[in-house]
Amino acid sequence: MAESGILLVDKPQGVTSHDVVAAVRGALHTRHVGHAGTLDPMATGLLVIGFGDATRLLRYMVGHDKQYVATIRLGLATDSDDADGRILRPDATVRKRVADIVKTISLDGLQALVDEFFVGAIEQIPSAFSSVRVNGKHAYELARNGEKPNLAPREVTVHKFDILGLRNDDVRIHDADCRLAVDSADYVGEAADVAGGNDVDDHHDHDHGHADDESSVRVSVLDVFVRVSCSSGTYIRALARDLGARLGIGGHLVALRRTRVGGFLVGREESPYESSVQPANPQIADDAPLCTVAGTEVRTHVARVRVVPRELTDRKTGKLIVRNRAVMLEDAESLLKSALSPAVAASTMMNSIDISAKEAEDLSHGRIIARHVSDPTAAIHEPRHSSASGESATATSSPRLCAILVPYRHDSAKPQTVFSDAFEEWQKKQK
Repeated sequence: MAESGILLVDKPQGVTSHDVVAAVRGALHTRHVGHAGTLDPMATGLLVIGFGDATRLLRYMVGHDKQYVATIRLGLATDSDDADGRILRPDATVRKRVADIVKTISLDGLQALVDEFFVGAIEQIPSAFSSVRVNGKHAYELARNGEKPNLAPREVTVHKFDILGLRNDDVRIHDADCRLAVDSADYVGEAADVAGGNDVDDHHDHDHGHADDESSVRVSVLDVFVRVSCSSGTYIRALARDLGARLGIGGHLVALRRTRVGGFLVGREESPYESSVQPANPQIADDAPLCTVAGTEVRTHVARVRVVPRELTDRKTGKLIVRNRAVMLEDAESLLKSALSPAVAASTMMNSIDISAKEAEDLSHGRIIARHVSDPTAAIHEPRHSSASGESATATSSPRLCAILVPYRHDSAKPQTVFSDAFEEWQKKQK
């Protein structure tokens, strides 16, 4: 059992990251729970949760690189840049351009376009429905009120943007699904030439027997399955939007799964595209998460969440609404057993050093120690004892994370975050 630790949670669709935090709080009966990076309600995948003392580790995890698998739908734009928003209805000019591109586009041509414009350090404008603050308010609050938030571009880094596969389709959209009718100017970026051999899988039988009526129109779309490795703060739905704009046909995100946060990995790192992948569920293996510690792979359990719909009364309108609730599938004992200890988690996400009992005691009192570190470093103490026969020292218990060190002057290090407030009491328990 552990009183603090890091949980790797597989967040399902339909609940917020805060809902999952609330579920962990309820399961472990503690208020000291937080996460290391939000996932949108429509997104699934790895959510790193800390509880107890380990919540103080989360600040060091937030800035780590991320990896995602996703489905981008080209040919339609939405006001939120993802499937949760309302469609921007394309006019006839845009629909014709989409149909032409879908017929001629090639995977290699699209990959070349992505490599040229969307890999490396790029300027990205966050989605209007993001949590970025504008004049003290979240952008999504302004967008929901019909305002257009003025968001400045920010630099992000896309390390890899791999096109795993393509599939063409066509969908019928109705006026009721559209926020407004738009002309081609809303879709056009700098249109790129990505023509080539048609590598699109067209294995669907579509119903073309229904004629378009005045309130609906059939639109050709191209679903693009991708894997993206990027810096923290990168909006995948903004990449979808900008890729569609670059082609002049619009685009939005229809599915997203986070597979990696720093050294923590859900499933296999390389997840090959398969033609059977559905747009709402990108292909990803359900292997146990992996975390690499000192060059070795350590498998640990991934916590699962059940989505439970519940009926509530809206305070403003008095109407009955359905609000999803997250519930942990495992009980407290199972969650505690599967949690990574602070020492293992810290060793996974940053450099670490072994320290002596005297150094551990000094750090517990906030004292500086004579160690050279160049970056935030985990100070780990593993109590050891010598056997009566004179054999080498052996460990007596699990390693303890004592502090996160940062550089100080004259080849010394100071504790930025201390985890061994009661080190003396803990030390006595090991004897």
